[in-house]
Amino acid sequence: MSKTDKVKSKQKEEIKSLEILIIDDNEQITKMLTTFLELKEHKCTVANDGKEGLALVKENRHDVVLLDLAMPEFDGYSVIKDLEENDMLKNHKIIVFTASTITQEELDDLVKRGVTSYILKPIDIDVLLAKLVDTANL
Repeated sequence: MSKTDKVKSKQKEEIKSLEILIIDDNEQITKMLTTFLELKEHKCTVANDGKEGLALVKENRHDVVLLDLAMPEFDGYSVIKDLEENDMLKNHKIIVFTASTITQEELDDLVKRGVTSYILKPIDIDVLLAKLVDTANL
């Protein structure tokens, strides 16, 4: 086994399987993310609307929640507001995942309120994976 192979093997051992909750109304995105993340040996739960996602956040313990802001009816902002009102926002590692037009100031405000991080669509899938792993290990 070469030195490079040993390093890669060690890196693979160090990355534990994550429990990831994906809340996004776009089923193509959730299927693509789930396929990619499961190939990387992570477990994914998907909610295609905000209310279902909020219920899953409240009842399960996920390592990381990937939350889309722009969804019809009950959006990501509503999920964040509900968690905040119930003093639960800081108990979860939430990465806001959005393509909506949002200012840096608004993103910074979400982080101040208790959102762990954010990533803007379109995303580089490897950057997203690194952010998920980093966030889970905070």
